[in-house]
Amino acid sequence: MYGPPPVPPPAAEPVPHAPPPPAAAPRGRRLAAWSIDTALLACAAGLLGTMTWGRLNGLLGDGLWGDALSAAGGLLLSGGDVRQAAENFGTSIWNTAVSAVEQALLLLILIEFLHQFAGQAFAGRTVGKAVLDLRVENARSAKSRALRRSLVTTAGGTGLYCTAWILLLHGLFFLSLVTWLVAVAVFLANSAPTLVGARRRGLADLLAGTSLVRADGYRRAAQAARQGAVIAWDGTQAAGQVAGQAVRENAARLAQAESMQRALQSERARQMQDLGRRSAARMQDAVQSERAQQVGQAGKRVGGRLRNAYQDRRSARRQLPPQPEQPALPPPAPPYDPYAQPDPYAQPGPYAQPGPYAQPGYGQPGQHEPPQQYMPPPQQ
Repeated sequence: MYGPPPVPPPAAEPVPHAPPPPAAAPRGRRLAAWSIDTALLACAAGLLGTMTWGRLNGLLGDGLWGDALSAAGGLLLSGGDVRQAAENFGTSIWNTAVSAVEQALLLLILIEFLHQFAGQAFAGRTVGKAVLDLRVENARSAKSRALRRSLVTTAGGTGLYCTAWILLLHGLFFLSLVTWLVAVAVFLANSAPTLVGARRRGLADLLAGTSLVRADGYRRAAQAARQGAVIAWDGTQAAGQVAGQAVRENAARLAQAESMQRALQSERARQMQDLGRRSAARMQDAVQSERAQQVGQAGKRVGGRLRNAYQDRRSARRQLPPQPEQPALPPPAPPYDPYAQPDPYAQPGPYAQPGPYAQPGYGQPGQHEPPQQYMPPPQQ
């Protein structure tokens, strides 16, 4: 009754949901991928055709004279059988041309098989499928599946068609026709089911146990790019916030440092002002004390010297006897001109002396008598 409480059972772990199966390849993408692979195969066929044509020209040009000499020797050995010799000559040329063409056709089959097998076994898709973002499911896990799918695809592509051409070159017309019909049937069986149904599996997929699905590489790349862009944007915002915070902190530190600097400067200025005032007061006190004394003493000395010099000069003047006054020099006499006629209106100066012919009373100050007629002196 009073025992420990019952322990609740552990919660069941959630079962992880299985990822949804990949979607089947769309028809348009599948057709476009097949077109790209076919275009690459056509380029390889054109290159092989050019090489075969050059090889035939070389064989027919250089080996024709040898074949002709061989036919001439056969003609001599056959006892002059021209028909047999011509048949042997033509057969030799035909066999040479057929051999070159057969080699080119076999190389084309080998090129397609290697293209299909290498792409599906190591990358899970060929070049065309990689361009259209498709892949062959379960092909990379087992190379045997990639091998079976490549064999069926190559048989429906160029294998049976090239075989029909080879049979036709050897003169097996009926067998070549049958092979051609089989090639068409295999091609239709491998391509027609890819256009209908939910999984769109062709003959090669059914025999190999594979299916062509979307790789979603572009979608994942776009999602990764978006996520990268979001992460980059978030990082940019975070960096901007950190940078803004750092800028604000630096601005606060700078403001604080500037305020402290101003406070220090104001305190230093106040100290300098106080020091200047104290220095000025000290200098003023020193000047007033020391210089005042020096100036006062110098003034006293100068005043004493001046007073002594004045007293000495005054006492010297009192001791000297009085000097007699010198008579004043008489004013110079005016030049005498016997022919000069006196000006009746001229005023005599203060130092004018009467001439020998001056009339009494004329020229005296205060007398204004009319001038008399001039009388020349008597001749002796």
